[in-house]
Amino acid sequence: MMGPDWLVLKDFIDLSDDKSLLCQTLDDNLLEDLESFPTPSSNPSKGLLSKKERINQVHYSWFIPFFDRMKDCDKYLFLNVFDENHQTSLKEYYDLSRSPKELSSLGENYALSVLETALKKDNINPLPLSCLPKDPLNQLLNLTREQLLTLVDYLSMHDLSLELKTMISSSHLKNIRTILPNHQKQYLNKLLQKIEPISFKPMGLCHWDGNEAKLKKILHQRGLNRLSKALALSNHSLLWHLTHKLDIGRASIVKSLLKDVKNQKAQKVLISQVCDIIDKVH
Repeated sequence: MMGPDWLVLKDFIDLSDDKSLLCQTLDDNLLEDLESFPTPSSNPSKGLLSKKERINQVHYSWFIPFFDRMKDCDKYLFLNVFDENHQTSLKEYYDLSRSPKELSSLGENYALSVLETALKKDNINPLPLSCLPKDPLNQLLNLTREQLLTLVDYLSMHDLSLELKTMISSSHLKNIRTILPNHQKQYLNKLLQKIEPISFKPMGLCHWDGNEAKLKKILHQRGLNRLSKALALSNHSLLWHLTHKLDIGRASIVKSLLKDVKNQKAQKVLISQVCDIIDKVH
């Protein structure tokens, strides 16, 4: 039964000065259901994002499968509902040169509805952002995609700190440090002074061939893994919103790595690591 309409009602009643009076007008079973719902992280009764705002929070790559089925002339019709950044990315991807066509309010609403339906092809209907249950990882949704990628790279330093402590080759150590940007090196140095409490399968960097791109890919995937494990027990709507802020490729990796570590203490540590880095990048 839980859906955005019921969560808005719950929030409206909870915020009302006449809560007891409002509750008297409701069926006992309905009241019991409302009380069982998790408290939203914000106040959805004060307003939800518009369709256009919701669409423009999704990374443009999620719309490519939809646009692939259209002729170029039809792509221009849908481009109009996107913000400038989305329009630019999609026009570059499809090599479109003209400005998008203006749509009537009715046409725009139709285009937005079609795009929302295309995003929910798996019959997943995520809760609006303001209806999400309280979760410290909700803060991730306040980050831009670029900040999320920076967070992922910071997380990978936890894995690298473990790897470096067992690495014998001084040339490997020097080369790795040379490749890392300064902010990652500073964070890594702090981690090396501590005992990393959460370890995953070794990365095998002792066999690394010195290729910079390969190292960055290995580290980035390790950061995605650590993020995924931290998110493993989060609400499915939070996962939906977060993966749709990422490009479709990285989102696929995150979903494939989602797995409960089955250790409450370890789960709390992973969540804490993510939250600490959020403060760094936001």
